[in-house]
Amino acid sequence: MSDEVHTDTDELRRLGAAFATHAYDLGRHLSDFKRRTDAEALRQSLGGSEDAERYAELSELAGSILGQLQDQLDEMGSGMRTGAIDTEATELDMAALIRGVR
Repeated sequence: MSDEVHTDTDELRRLGAAFATHAYDLGRHLSDFKRRTDAEALRQSLGGSEDAERYAELSELAGSILGQLQDQLDEMGSGMRTGAIDTEATELDMAALIRGVR
């Protein structure tokens, strides 16, 4: 086993961008979901029944959970991109340090 550590910063950036893209896509679908399942839309489709109120509560809960997932995906993507930047800066600093020791 090697004691070497290598971080592929380009791959880390690509992965971060993919997470951000998925967060964006989820946000678009979530907006559509919220529009279709808001309390008024459910009352119109279900006739103002008690079921409409329960479905509205459930859809609000689902929307909240999906919104949190969207935030987490975006945060993870941002963290990966920041990690790539920090790793590259550290590698440059280490290379300069090693060159100075010679």
